[in-house]
Amino acid sequence: MDFDPSTYQEISFDAILPAKDLIKQIKENNHDNKYPLVMDIGCGPGNTAKLLAKEINPEHIVGVDIDPDMIAFAKQHNAMANTDYYIQDISQEWNQWDKSLQKLAGKVSIIFSNYALHWVRESETATKNMAKLLSNNGIIVMNILYCGDIYRNAGTDERRAQLERQLRYPSEQQVIGQWVTAFKSAGLNRIDIKYWEPKSIYPVKVYDEFIQWPVNWYKQFLTDSTGNEDIDKVLRELILTDRARKMSEKSPKGEDLIEIKQELWNFVIRK
Repeated sequence: MDFDPSTYQEISFDAILPAKDLIKQIKENNHDNKYPLVMDIGCGPGNTAKLLAKEINPEHIVGVDIDPDMIAFAKQHNAMANTDYYIQDISQEWNQWDKSLQKLAGKVSIIFSNYALHWVRESETATKNMAKLLSNNGIIVMNILYCGDIYRNAGTDERRAQLERQLRYPSEQQVIGQWVTAFKSAGLNRIDIKYWEPKSIYPVKVYDEFIQWPVNWYKQFLTDSTGNEDIDKVLRELILTDRARKMSEKSPKGEDLIEIKQELWNFVIRK
């Protein structure tokens, strides 16, 4: 995804509110307040692992992420005595997983994932792996970010039709539905879902870089990159039109600020 982990850490406040909401769900669904082993899927630079350590004080945390740079940053800047970080694609077939992680099968009491799983295309394999890791009475607490209906602000019918030809991405119903179906196929049928729209505030110059993440998410579904307009420019314009609001207030440093609306689905899955 070509995103500097240090910049990601700088803007991590974007994900703090959703992460804290997930942690609240953990506490509400674990009444003995004991957390032997927590796995943070899509741990990024380690910020959420540190938050989990502070909020629920687990005996052990394992952070996994597909991005080697993120894991290297986490090990260097967010190392803790009770935490291990691994490079791991959770949608990889189980027999190809890191051997140390395979040893955790049936032992993970909490699987946590914040702002990460919308990148996973192979949801069936990912949920089977999560079910294999989960201990008896364990829970999965996660969210899925939907990046919005990019077509609704396309403008003219002709421009919308061109965009739909270039970019065929799934509807919100398809994205969320595939995860529900995948969890059921993995034998995890006790699923609670909550939809909400958290808002994040960024310095404009920071979001100018961070916006490439949702742009890249949409570009996964490109079928035709030809045309008269640069697709990155078009997607940036539509994303900002759809969910951004310039703020009159400035940051303590005097920076211009922008508010971004997110579309987020929280899942709590019990074994």
